[in-house]
Amino acid sequence: YSIYFLFLLLGFSFICQNAIAQDAGEIQVYGSATTPKYMTIIELHSNYTFKGPKSNEKYHPLLETIEITTGLSKDFELGFYIFTYNNNGKLQYTGSHIRPRVKAPDSWNWPIGVSLSSEIGFDKDPFNNEKDWGAEIRPIFDKTIGDHYWSFNPSLGVSFTNNEVLFEPNLKYAYASSKKASIGFEYFGNTGKLLRPYRLPNQEHQLYAVVDLFLHPLYEFNFGVGKGITESSNGLIVKCFVGRRINWKHK
Repeated sequence: YSIYFLFLLLGFSFICQNAIAQDAGEIQVYGSATTPKYMTIIELHSNYTFKGPKSNEKYHPLLETIEITTGLSKDFELGFYIFTYNNNGKLQYTGSHIRPRVKAPDSWNWPIGVSLSSEIGFDKDPFNNEKDWGAEIRPIFDKTIGDHYWSFNPSLGVSFTNNEVLFEPNLKYAYASSKKASIGFEYFGNTGKLLRPYRLPNQEHQLYAVVDLFLHPLYEFNFGVGKGITESSNGLIVKCFVGRRINWKHK
């Protein structure tokens, strides 16, 4: 398993050096499964922009987010986020969200996994401290076929402050190269207003090469290197998240 520990060491070294992608508190494609009842997952998401968009390539923020998710029933979970922003060594608190999510019960025997996540809260501009209250509606569809896994999140981002709805699709493919790891790609986009998309150069489209490690049932690890493919996208991004599961059921 030396190759897996190499990836872990690489990921943690990026975090420790403050060298860890687009301006999002978490860069993650969701799977349909919810957190089991009596279990809490604590995650640290770290995203660093090595190269900003074409208009500002020297833009290098570090975003770190704490996510705490608890399973409240077999098919329902509740998550909470704390967002921070670090640019030029100045750490700032930039908002919080709460996120309930419900999953289609396994007893329905649907051919694909389906769940619905709804997120609400505020984000604070790190430069002028203005708050933007908003929400996210994220349908989640996924499927595993043998060693191949797909997930599609056609998300809608809602800004109450600006009275607009943005289409923000996410996609993931992973190949289980072993029982302990998978490799694949993730796509993150923002095409602009739902009914009036931005011109292509103003849209955000990013592709990531990613690895997921499953070294222990209580831990999760994802590491990715991303590249923007439009002018408005950040050029080079590294992302990493580490999670720890806690079972709090009384025995």
